[in-house]
Amino acid sequence: MADKPVLLKAAQVQALHEEVRPHPLDARRVRHTRSLGDAVGFTAIGIHLVRLEKDATSSVRHFHHQDEEWVYILSGRGVAEIGDEKHGIEAGDFLGFVAGSPAHCLRNAGAEDLVFLVGGDRPPFDVCDYPQIGKRRYRINGRSVFVDADLLAQAGEKLG
Repeated sequence: MADKPVLLKAAQVQALHEEVRPHPLDARRVRHTRSLGDAVGFTAIGIHLVRLEKDATSSVRHFHHQDEEWVYILSGRGVAEIGDEKHGIEAGDFLGFVAGSPAHCLRNAGAEDLVFLVGGDRPPFDVCDYPQIGKRRYRINGRSVFVDADLLAQAGEKLG
């Protein structure tokens, strides 16, 4: 992609549009996101500069069946909810979630914004579970469909 830059200087990163992204399953969970990878033309991986305001949560707790995901904390303090555990996080901390890792999300528990880089691969197909709310997302070539886990269980019983 010749029309995309290979270098984003700090001022260019700050000038990128910061998109306000409420989670599709819970609009109270809002991230402020600059899509660095998209700005340079990445299609196989995503890299985003994310800002969570005070008391904000990054997403509904989830885990991916195909995607790998990582987070690097740049500034602020928060809590990483991973499975049944809660861990304090701060600048310099790194989290890596291989496919099938425990359900997770981040929460800003500090007085300042929690700022982090988040990224991962973008396989053409992924299944993402939201165990606390009984939902599953199927993503195929960038398009998502959410279904109730109860419906899947009922369908499985009928097929089995």
